[in-house]
Amino acid sequence: MMRFVTSLLCSLVFAASGSAQASDCQKTEAACVLDAAWSASLILPLEKQERLAPAFLEIAVLSEQPDLIEKWESRFGQSARPAPSYPDYGWQRAGPIIREHGVDGLIEVAMKRQDPLSFGRADVLLSAGIRLRGEDPAAALRLNEALFSLMTTASSFEKPNLAHAAAELAMSRCDMDLLSRAVALTDAPKNLRYAFWRARLTGGIDQLISRVRSIENDEDTRDVRRVLDGYRAILELGYCAQSQSSIGD
Repeated sequence: MMRFVTSLLCSLVFAASGSAQASDCQKTEAACVLDAAWSASLILPLEKQERLAPAFLEIAVLSEQPDLIEKWESRFGQSARPAPSYPDYGWQRAGPIIREHGVDGLIEVAMKRQDPLSFGRADVLLSAGIRLRGEDPAAALRLNEALFSLMTTASSFEKPNLAHAAAELAMSRCDMDLLSRAVALTDAPKNLRYAFWRARLTGGIDQLISRVRSIENDEDTRDVRRVLDGYRAILELGYCAQSQSSIGD
């Protein structure tokens, strides 16, 4: 109980000191996001705060700011490492089909739930769309639209996964219309991951800082992880054309 009270008091102090800069943070953008996310995490039990270390350190590494990396390494008492690289299983399934039958053939196999797309259709079409968005934007758009088509006959279990994949692909393609449409079909349309994804297209990260600091989930790390995951897309992909945040340098 005492630990909870202490964390709560720390959170209030941190929030009070940061409220004046909630939308006018003078640090780098990544530093502002990490500080806000940490402020939100202070009401969590200590052991759950510690579980967030890899997610915070991943963002610090992606920022490529040595001072920021050192700060968060010191805070968690561990070294930051690049996120592990995993095989792209979605593309491993999609690639051979596209090479033999084209993108339309992949979509047809997904629609019919034929092997190897009897399951995992969302991940496969998402991987293919991300791979093709630069070299064949029209094909990436067709894959994005196909994810919506799959929802019409999908189970209630699969629909949110398809909607999330459609949102992620639209975000990576800088397509606000499809992003908004897909997010509305997810099971948590108001979560901050999607707010950061929208911000990649429009800028305006500064307007999200106060929302991050206002997170009141003292039971699990989900909301803080959504923030870090959403911002990770901005660090990995950059802002869309004519879109930038006003925070920081």
